[in-house]
Amino acid sequence: MSGAFTRRAFLALLRLFYPDLGVRGVVPAEGSGCLLVVNHPNGLLDALVVCAAAGRPVGFLAKSTLFSMPVLRGWLAAFDAVPVYRAKEADTSHNDRTFTLVRERLAAGSWVALFPEGISHDGSRLAPLKTGAARIALGCDETVRVVPVGVVYESKETFRSRASATFGAPVDLAPYRAMARDDERAAVRALTDALATALHTVTLEADDVDLWNGFVTVATWLQGDDDVGARDAKARELSLGWARLITRDPDEAHAIADEARALADTLDRLGVRDARSLDPSRALGVRGVAARLVSLVLLAPLALVGALLGWIPYRAVRPLAEKFARGELDVVGTYKLLLGIVLLPLWWTLQALALGLAFGPAVGVSALLLAPLTGYLALRWHERLDARRALLRDRWFAATRSHVADAVLARRRALGARIERALAQGSPTA
Repeated sequence: MSGAFTRRAFLALLRLFYPDLGVRGVVPAEGSGCLLVVNHPNGLLDALVVCAAAGRPVGFLAKSTLFSMPVLRGWLAAFDAVPVYRAKEADTSHNDRTFTLVRERLAAGSWVALFPEGISHDGSRLAPLKTGAARIALGCDETVRVVPVGVVYESKETFRSRASATFGAPVDLAPYRAMARDDERAAVRALTDALATALHTVTLEADDVDLWNGFVTVATWLQGDDDVGARDAKARELSLGWARLITRDPDEAHAIADEARALADTLDRLGVRDARSLDPSRALGVRGVAARLVSLVLLAPLALVGALLGWIPYRAVRPLAEKFARGELDVVGTYKLLLGIVLLPLWWTLQALALGLAFGPAVGVSALLLAPLTGYLALRWHERLDARRALLRDRWFAATRSHVADAVLARRRALGARIERALAQGSPTA
């Protein structure tokens, strides 16, 4: 199997796992080499997300122990991965060769992603950066660009959730190159700090996971979530505004947080998934509702076939992934993707053989061909059913309890206005 085919196949699977990938900022133009400095919340899937968001091949650095796993060797080769050696696992002197190879690729115009935190983790803030990115960058020629990229996942371990990638402004290396002529160590430390600052501007961070999720929730109320990239950008704006507000006016910050939690609790208690669906201006009307229900009815038979052919391996992937991950949420998604690649085709093949032996070759071949197509259809059908059901439930609530719906919408608008005022008063340009 060629590297290009493997790369395309895995990127297609990534799009299946995260069907909505928002891209914000300015993706660097083609031309000279580019070192992408990326946060690392989601194991091997971070490299795939960056490659998909960049819209071009991107190599990356991966811990050396991964290269000893036979199941990953072809995948790592297809994405031009380069081993990086960590002190707790290997002889770090091998990194001299790694850094030289990366610089050669960058000089040749290639793009390489590097995860300077050094570990994939589930924290709500960036881990302290290692110095490898700065050491590589200072050894490159002046045509190479260093660009921070922040990756955000809606629910990284959840199949069919969403993600976004934000490209920041290139980091100016000139001052650090000048510094390196007198004191290379000081230049490496200073550039590492600069890279951390650049990553902070493109990464959504919070003091804890609850607050992190709160920024996303409030961003949805203010921005909407039809564009996941815009929503995550708003969440990042909220997190930066919160940091300023908690210093300037902690009482107001905590009052806003309490009000946001109270509104979220109210929506949960009322069974309303999306407060925007209570807005009368978003009503579908009878014709719109009927059209959506008809499509569900027409596709139901094929969806049922897909569910029957793939239900067992589909349900087996999550518990197996969680078992292999051993409580590390940041690698559940990686295991899910890898297990899905193995289990689903294996199951479809064995199932087709069994049906072929029982009912004839034509039935077996038909089952093998139909399983992937109808399986995807079943997945999309279930998603549409869930979305239609939630929308109808919210619209029914708005129609039958309009006074409560109006009060909830008024609370949401008032909270939004209060948050926007607080952000405006504390902004650097205010």
